[in-house]
Amino acid sequence: MTELVVGFGSSRGVRAAAVWSALRSAVADLSEIIAFGTIDRRRDEPGLRSVIGAHGAPLHCYPAAELDAVDVPHPSDDVRGYVGTRSVAEAAALLAARDLGGGSLIVPKRRGEQVTVAVAALTPLVISSACTACGGCLRTCPQHALRPAPQRPMIVAARCTSCGECVEICPTDAITLRTEPGSPRTT
Repeated sequence: MTELVVGFGSSRGVRAAAVWSALRSAVADLSEIIAFGTIDRRRDEPGLRSVIGAHGAPLHCYPAAELDAVDVPHPSDDVRGYVGTRSVAEAAALLAARDLGGGSLIVPKRRGEQVTVAVAALTPLVISSACTACGGCLRTCPQHALRPAPQRPMIVAARCTSCGECVEICPTDAITLRTEPGSPRTT
């Protein structure tokens, strides 16, 4: 089973029905969702809270500045003018996936009625907060599946072959491989 993280961006007053519609258009199997993410100013938005509460996965919230630091495929200066970040849905999905060990975007932002949704899949690797961003794993990965990021590398799941080279080179033992959904292992 693939583990998914969904990022939401929304306008104030978004209806739960619009959120459900956008979510169902982006994710075929809602049981694969293990977390949601959004901008901190929308943490108590009733339409979002209704859907997230009914689903049951946790919500990760991020300030605009942290979201704005994420490299996303579809940044928007218009969004930045409204909320202070070039991306909410894509950046929130990537940040929440990072907080759960790492992931990559598999569904770029999709616009619905007063809501935007993006989806990231968790990767075969988990990079913990023990990472010092030394760059050893970036230089070692034969598939170039790791990309530099502000706090710790981001993982390109489609490139990762679970070879374990990054696990072996990591001086802080911050990298582990997943053997089953949700459970990391070391090599």
